[in-house]
This record gives sequence, structure tokens and C-alpha cells, in this order.
Amino acid sequence: MENRIFNNQLLEYQCILKGLAKRFTKDQEAINDLVQETFLRALKYMDQFIQNPQVVSWLYVIMRNVYINQYKRLQHKQNYEDIVFHYELQSATIEPFNEDISDKRMLLNDISKIVAKLPSSQGNMFNDYVSGYKYRELSERYGIPEGTIKSRIHIIRKNLQKQLNMNGEK
Repeated sequence: MENRIFNNQLLEYQCILKGLAKRFTKDQEAINDLVQETFLRALKYMDQFIQNPQVVSWLYVIMRNVYINQYKRLQHKQNYEDIVFHYELQSATIEPFNEDISDKRMLLNDISKIVAKLPSSQGNMFNDYVSGYKYRELSERYGIPEGTIKSRIHIIRKNLQKQLNMNGEK
């Protein structure tokens, strides 16, 4: 019964949330996605907010945090793409061989090969971490405690460092 009450309550606030989402973006599809993601996150903690008079402000805070996380992730991805574009542009210059770019490209290839050898769950987790996901988000995504995520990422990073140093000494 409580689920139905909370769902009805969320549907009542859908128009309000869409209006609030317009403060973040003008794209209608992005607004719908933002409201939907807000509802998904709200449903996880619905027992705390059923019949709460401050539910709109709580939903707004969730929406703002979702938007900020998505924005940061997009910025991180954009920075990565800019760096790759910069290196590709530099490699297309008149110089036939640029040692600095070649070294970095080989290092990226070595890292990719090492990550590819990891079990798929660890490789995916590490790639998600590098893509900008926070430990908390990875914990929710993989259904593993946040501390376990932190230690697995740490172990993978140490393993990468060790293997890259061994490759460099040969």
C-alpha cells in the first residue's frame, strides 16, 4: 500500500520536477531522463519520505546531484576525447617521429592490454572508474560494498603499476 501512495505522490510531482529540471537543461529528452533518474533514486529510499511534506525539496536535491554527476562524467569524457584528439593531431604533423607521443601511445596500449587480461567484471569496474564513476556509484552499479570497490580498484592500480614497471625494465 505504501508503494502505491509514494508512486502516486511522485506522479503528482512530475510536472513540478520537469519545471525544475528546465533550470539545468533546455533539452526535453534530457529533462525527461533527469526526472526519470530522480524517480529511480527516490524509490530506493521511499520508506523515509512517504507523506513527507518536504518531498519536493528532497527530490530537487536528488535531481541536482544526478545532474552534477552526469555533468562531471561528461566533462571527464570530453577532456579525455580532447587529449586523444590532441595526440592524434600531433602525430599527424610533419615530424615523422615524435618520441613523447609514441611513448604515451605505447603506454596507453600497454595499459589497455593489461586491463583486457583482467576478469571482465574487474576490467569493466576499472574502466568505469577511469571514466569518472565515483566509488558509491560503482557500489550501486555492481552491488558490492563501497569498501570492496575501493580495495579492488587499489589492487588493480598497484597491479598495473607493477606490470608497467616490469615491462619498462625489459
